[in-house]
Amino acid sequence: MTLRVARSARAFGCYGAIMLCSGVVACADKDANRSVAPTPTAALSAQLTITAPAANDSVALATVQVMNVGAVPLASLTAAITYDTTRVRFVSDVSSPDGALRAANASRGRVMVAAAHTTGFADDRVATLRFIARDTLALRAMTMQVTELHLTNAADVRGVVTVAATRVVR
Repeated sequence: MTLRVARSARAFGCYGAIMLCSGVVACADKDANRSVAPTPTAALSAQLTITAPAANDSVALATVQVMNVGAVPLASLTAAITYDTTRVRFVSDVSSPDGALRAANASRGRVMVAAAHTTGFADDRVATLRFIARDTLALRAMTMQVTELHLTNAADVRGVVTVAATRVVR
């Protein structure tokens, strides 16, 4: 009886050691020396483009655009849009059928916009927001600051993006 218990304990100990070793090997970081986020070589520019309200209307559309001339598509963006609360009011974000995940968080005088797409955005329009404005000059005074920008290859391109002045179109 004691011989059988001793064999079981030894078999259990060997089994446990094998499981521990296989777990250590499976969890080892094999990509430790590889670059996950390569340095971007593409030229990127971001711009807040505002479609001014038509006559007898006060709703303006503000579109966050990122022009990417590189081969790797844009995957995610976070931007802060600031505006004068005495002349402009944030209404809502505009949904898009492209399958991207978008969120807009408004506070007094500032809207944080986040957008992400797993395979990359199909065109340069990343997000669209609705605002009510008293005049076109208030729309021209809106600003955008890009706080996060990544490509689908995980490259952080926030440092190489140029944010152009706000453009108002009719």
